[in-house]
Formats: sequence, C-alpha cells, structure tokens
Amino acid sequence: MTTINYTPEMVATLTANAPLDYTKAQTLGKEMGRSAKSIIAKAKREGIEYVSKAAPARKKSAPTKADIVSAICSGLDLDDLAGLEKATGSALSKLLSAIK
Repeated sequence: MTTINYTPEMVATLTANAPLDYTKAQTLGKEMGRSAKSIIAKAKREGIEYVSKAAPARKKSAPTKADIVSAICSGLDLDDLAGLEKATGSALSKLLSAIK
C-alpha cells in the first residue's frame, strides 16, 4: 500500500496558487511541511503551471589563448609559436600588451 504524500486539499492549494514560481514553492513548502523541490515536482506531475527561474546571464566571451597567441604572432611577424598556448592566460595577455 502506498502512502499519500499530498492530500487533495494540498493539490487544490497548489492549483489555486498557479502559476507557481520558486518563491511561491518555497512559501507553500513551509506551509505544507515540504521542500520547494517537492512542491515543484508535484506541480509538474499534476500539470500545474510552473515558471522556472531565468537562466543567469552568460559571461562576456573573452578571447581564447589561441586567439591571444595568434595576435602575438602577428605582432611579432612570426609564423608559429607552438607551445605558447600552454602559458597562463594572464601571462599571454601581458605579453600581448607589451608588444602593442
């Protein structure tokens, strides 16, 4: 026999608070003695609308080590500096700024 984790009244409360977001899930979880994750999972299983948190903004794309080495090569009029990519990014950036 399975135990019932959510009573029909609890499900009705979730439905009444739709659309749910993480903040509402935390609040309802505290009221019902459940975790926010449990509330979200139950809402999704029951087909109750849940609005996810917005994804964090991506970092600005920085030049790769290969890009910096390529810039160093062109700054020194060299064809190849094999192995220089293994240096740290900050060292490569300092070298490039010293060349310019």
